[in-house]
Amino acid sequence: MNEVEVRIIGLSDLLKPSTAHAMILEEVIGTEPKRRLAMIIGDREATDLRTCMFDCKSPRPLTYDMVRSLLFEAGVTIVKAVIYDVNGGVFSSYLYCLRPDGSEFKIDSRPTDALSLSLKIGYPVYVLEDLLEKEKIRIVTPDGSGFSMPLNSVATDMLKMDLEAAINNEDYERAAMLRDEISRRASKG
Repeated sequence: MNEVEVRIIGLSDLLKPSTAHAMILEEVIGTEPKRRLAMIIGDREATDLRTCMFDCKSPRPLTYDMVRSLLFEAGVTIVKAVIYDVNGGVFSSYLYCLRPDGSEFKIDSRPTDALSLSLKIGYPVYVLEDLLEKEKIRIVTPDGSGFSMPLNSVATDMLKMDLEAAINNEDYERAAMLRDEISRRASKG
């Protein structure tokens, strides 16, 4: 499968009415306009990413500093991270690693952890081409400030809050669409 290298280009302030943030990834190499992927992430993950993005110093090692030191001492190199799936707003990724003897292995990772660690260590992060194409955000305003993203990229709890807002705003068409998506997810398990 083709992989597309991405980088973080933005991290929103809080999305109302929750404590979620939108992290925007953009392909590194591509035709203009470059494709972008939005991930809804929690407050803790946004704080971790900002700490790594701005290389904030701490009197004691933070988790990503500790992991970096542990990998270095063990002789393990992270070669890349690949975001490969999204289901119900939850994205999945792997870290591809190399042992000192040259053997390779991969481990499951939250994309936010993979991206934070990438900022600390410097390995590339990729998204599978099919996933990026299917889940990319679509610009809906001429100035680029407004966009839409596929429902699959949004967690169920966010859909429920959006459903409540749609009902309160008497936007019953949107409310029905959101209700149907929430029901579809609930029936899957």
